[in-house]
Amino acid sequence: MQLLAEVHPKTKIEKIKKEIQDLSSFDGFDIPDSPLGLPSVKPTSIAALIREKYEHKRIIINQRLLDVNELYVHSLSLTAKAFNLNIAFTKGDKPKIGKEVGYLSSEEAVNIAKGYGVSSGMMISLRKSRTEILARLESNADFYLALHFYGVESIKGLEESFPKIIPYIIVKTEKNKEILSNISQPSFEGSKVRDLLYELESVGIKSVLISSPGDLNYLANFKF
Repeated sequence: MQLLAEVHPKTKIEKIKKEIQDLSSFDGFDIPDSPLGLPSVKPTSIAALIREKYEHKRIIINQRLLDVNELYVHSLSLTAKAFNLNIAFTKGDKPKIGKEVGYLSSEEAVNIAKGYGVSSGMMISLRKSRTEILARLESNADFYLALHFYGVESIKGLEESFPKIIPYIIVKTEKNKEILSNISQPSFEGSKVRDLLYELESVGIKSVLISSPGDLNYLANFKF
């Protein structure tokens, strides 16, 4: 199973480099773009640092669409092609600064990026109805980050798409439990994550994305 770690944008390059090094045991990384609609270091700059150090690790840029138009997606696709990056498109939270652009759908953005030969994906929310989820899985995307994942039961019935589904696993620890109390997604106790991964691997899931907001040490010391 491919293990991906979420890298949170930092404002100082030395902290970014340290986080990349601390997470070096993972098979790849997912880098969010302006989380919560707040300004942040652009994911492509972090991706370039990772690619310089690790030639073959998988890197996913998690790109917001509320803030950009086709020109940006075309330019991002050229960048992704040059640095061997994947892109996962999402609508994203409303920007805290400036106005929304917001007319591009994830499906349209995926098609633009795939036109450049870039592996491209989008989000699926497991809170949606099964009909809506199945319709989403019929799109042209190469992969899907599965949000609101609460266990294997939440993806039951989606077996045909398991090779493309990447469950987003949020880990709760003593250090970050207060942070996670403000996040409207399920989380898993750190001690239970390995068993969850074995269960997912046994049913055919090929990749997972693991995040432990506010507790880098958990990810840095994680072994599977």
